[in-house]
Amino acid sequence: MTDQTMQETRYVTYIATTPQQCWQALTSADYTSRYFFGRRIEGEWKVGAAWTMHKPDGQIDVHGQVRECDPPRKLVLSWIVAWAPDIPECLVRYEIEAVGEHAVRLTMTEAHPTSIAEALLEGGRRGWPMILSGLKTLLETGKPLVLPLPQPPKEMQK
Repeated sequence: MTDQTMQETRYVTYIATTPQQCWQALTSADYTSRYFFGRRIEGEWKVGAAWTMHKPDGQIDVHGQVRECDPPRKLVLSWIVAWAPDIPECLVRYEIEAVGEHAVRLTMTEAHPTSIAEALLEGGRRGWPMILSGLKTLLETGKPLVLPLPQPPKEMQK
């Protein structure tokens, strides 16, 4: 995948936390389970390592490979949706920048190697803002933001 052919969607949020705490929230199952609709991320956070995201019932939801890893600044993951073979592998990039002494700017980018159907992109457009809002709320208050799980587009439901 090269950046020249990527179809990207970018989300930016500011969080009252440290880069280290934001990194831990992105890479720790204990955190992700509290803001990512019960999903638990697991991986060895080094370039080339495999990673997985498990649904609350233990099934693999998403998996991939660590492409870049620079704690606590940058994490790039290949992202394969296990239950939707029609969605091509994409890249998810998290960039964490300190803003002053008490906040970070978290930029999350979803990049697809080729054009994909708008209906498939819509799931991310609905889900990522909810996930990132949940992350922000959890880090700032210590309490999860309870939101309903967004449903896949009708053409993907079985």
